[in-house]
Amino acid sequence: MLKKLAALAMLTAAFAVAPSTPAQADGYTPKIPTVTTIKVIANEAGKPVVLEVSASANHPTPPAGNIAITLATGGTAARGARALVAAPVFSTTVHFVDRPVRVEGPRLPKGRYVATAALTPDDAALFLPSSGSTQTFRVAADDDNGSGGGGGDQGAGLPNTGGPDLGWLLLGGGLLVAGAGGVSYGRRRIAAAA
Repeated sequence: MLKKLAALAMLTAAFAVAPSTPAQADGYTPKIPTVTTIKVIANEAGKPVVLEVSASANHPTPPAGNIAITLATGGTAARGARALVAAPVFSTTVHFVDRPVRVEGPRLPKGRYVATAALTPDDAALFLPSSGSTQTFRVAADDDNGSGGGGGDQGAGLPNTGGPDLGWLLLGGGLLVAGAGGVSYGRRRIAAAA
C-alpha cells in the first residue's frame, strides 16, 4: 500500500512541476475539394454540340472560377486514352458563378467524342482545383438510333437499364435459390431417414 501512495505522490508532483498547456489549433485551414460536372445537351450530326458545365463543393458558397472545356475525338476503350492526349477538336474557357453554363461547340461529324471540364477556382485559398470531369458521347447520323438523338428528339438515347451490375444481381439470386434448394433437399433426406 505504501508503494502505491508513493507512486501517486510522485505522479502528483510531476503534474505540478510540469505545467500543462491547453491544446491550441495549429492554424491549418484545409482546402475544400471541388467537383466539375459536364452534360451533353445536344449532339446531333451537322448541328453544333451543346454542353452544360457546372462546379460544386461541400461548402455553403459554391466555388466560382474558370472552367476549361476540351472536346476531343474518342473511340473504343483502348483508343479512348490516346484521344485525351491527342489535339482537341474544340477548346474554350468559361467563367462559372453559381449557375450552370451552356457552351455551344462546333458542328461535329458522326463519331465518338470525349468532353472534359476542369475548374480553376477564383478563391484558391479556400477551394482546390477539380481534377477534371469526363463525358464520352457519340454523334450519330440522323437515321441512326444511337445516343446522338437522331430524328429531332434530343433525348432519344436508351436509358441505362442494367449493365454489368445486373449480371451480378442475377448470379447472386441464382446462388440463393440453389442454396435454398440444397437446404430443402437435405431436410427432406433427414426426415425420410428418421
